[in-house]
Amino acid sequence: MCNAKASLLLIDDNEPNLAALRQRLVALLHPEEADLHTWVPTENDGPPAEAFEARVDENTALVITDYDLTTSVRGLFGLSIVGWCQKKSIPVGDFSRGNVTALPKEPNLFELRVPTDDEHDAAFIATMFRGFRAIRQGIEHSPALLTERRSLAAVLASLLGRPRLESQFAAYMSRLGAANSALLQRLRDFAGDEEPNDADKIRLLTYVLGHVLFNAVLKYPGPILSRKALCAYVATGPEEGPAIEPYFADARYLGPFSEGQSLFWKEEVDSILDRLGADLGEAQFESFADLNRHIMETVLGRQLLRHQCDRCGGVKGGFWCPFTLRPVCERSDCSVPSSSWIPTGAQLSRVEKDFYDEWAPLLGL
Repeated sequence: MCNAKASLLLIDDNEPNLAALRQRLVALLHPEEADLHTWVPTENDGPPAEAFEARVDENTALVITDYDLTTSVRGLFGLSIVGWCQKKSIPVGDFSRGNVTALPKEPNLFELRVPTDDEHDAAFIATMFRGFRAIRQGIEHSPALLTERRSLAAVLASLLGRPRLESQFAAYMSRLGAANSALLQRLRDFAGDEEPNDADKIRLLTYVLGHVLFNAVLKYPGPILSRKALCAYVATGPEEGPAIEPYFADARYLGPFSEGQSLFWKEEVDSILDRLGADLGEAQFESFADLNRHIMETVLGRQLLRHQCDRCGGVKGGFWCPFTLRPVCERSDCSVPSSSWIPTGAQLSRVEKDFYDEWAPLLGL
């Protein structure tokens, strides 16, 4: 296993912008954490694929690239960089400053979309770097994860210290092969006659588990809730986050990619709610969200703010719609549990019905 310092490669055809981004990262990443490399592609570099190959190696932990690199190399786009990285199982993030509509806001499962504003870009990159590094180090420090035959979900659950949640994480991984053809080919190679070495296994596990965790598990509430999803779970809007969050300090998720955001383990949230509501007696409620809201209102000594929903008057919830970014409830006129839009394991994510009815026919779903 390689103990060399991990490196981060930044690619942009605008040298001043690239230098400024590097400086923002220098302020966030300690020199002992990472070697920062930059590349301004030019026609003098020769074939772009070969020039890229010369700048990455087994210690490259993350690549960040501008989408449009044609200013300096005709026909070179970040999309090519993304493809080359995916074939090598190197996490890659892309952005577009010149034309913000050139890239969709939502990345695919094995892609990272970098914010383009100076206030958030470096922080996002640092969080991604540290998150993938933490997963890699966790695998390296647990040799049994490589020698024992375990599912990807079992490895992730073990790394996060929650082995009992393996089945929940497994549900997020049901369509991995369809999400990335290069990944599918690598998995087929691993299943062949030639046994991959530990370095290859570590790189592939880090790549797959890091993306699943960040782009699926943390994005679509299930075993882990964002602060907004926590508010929806107690049937109120995100505005109540500062008031609610302190009660769930012991439920915080502090694993990979948690830097800069508030995340909570659902099972711990439920334990805290059970404790807070222990004196409610045999009161009956229509749904778990109604009960959760009542518990928090009792604890706070006031009514929670109503969220923006004209179907229930803003007092129901329990679920979070990752598309409209609003609390929703399980009423048939409020949301639908779309398995084609949301990973199966995301049990606290549902699609707001109006949004689903508008877009599902256009997408053939």
